[in-house]
Amino acid sequence: MFVFKSHVNSFHYLYQDAQYFHELARSSGEEFDGVRASRTALLLYILSLEALINRALEQFLPEPQRQFFVDREDRFSIEDKWQLLPLLGSGGEPKTFDKSRQPWSQFVELIKIRNDFVHPKHDRPAYYEALTAQRWRPLSWKEIPDGLSVKQTDVIYRQTQIPRDPYAVRLHHVDTAKAAVDAIIAELDRLLDGRISADNWYRSDRMELIWPSGATSSDLPSEGAV
Repeated sequence: MFVFKSHVNSFHYLYQDAQYFHELARSSGEEFDGVRASRTALLLYILSLEALINRALEQFLPEPQRQFFVDREDRFSIEDKWQLLPLLGSGGEPKTFDKSRQPWSQFVELIKIRNDFVHPKHDRPAYYEALTAQRWRPLSWKEIPDGLSVKQTDVIYRQTQIPRDPYAVRLHHVDTAKAAVDAIIAELDRLLDGRISADNWYRSDRMELIWPSGATSSDLPSEGAV
């Protein structure tokens, strides 16, 4: 028997699952199954960002900073981790994100969306337009009646225009979230001189042969011998 050990690449499976539900939403059209798939894809794309930065901190921070962060992984906010990695792990001149520009502002908003989904409050309002007694639809932020004490930001998140109401999430909102996720990952990769994407690191899993003792991959039987 040969036994391998792997450290799960949580970014990879979360992002892949998000892509699966993204395509499911695309094929579901305007049916409610499409709404379910859209909000699932939305959340999974955002969750993948935390998985990526935790793995990247472990991989790219120099010692002793690496061990310091690994031991205190839960004490830092997601935003702090994304700022600190390029500052401490760039290998040369310290670099970090420009917080006054995209993709940072959209990234911060995605984390806000993540927090609202993961830690839902009891008083989460939603607004609907009644078309008939039986037919309603989510109120568009562009059609808030004059005089109604509802702000645009009560209906949507400002930067991404993703709705605050989970029942209002649609395919194009997922497209927006994915583009923002891809943009912040690309910027992190640039700040780290391409190490995130090098050899497909961010999507790969590491496998270590741990049994039997002293065995190497050359000891594995060929497919035809099994």
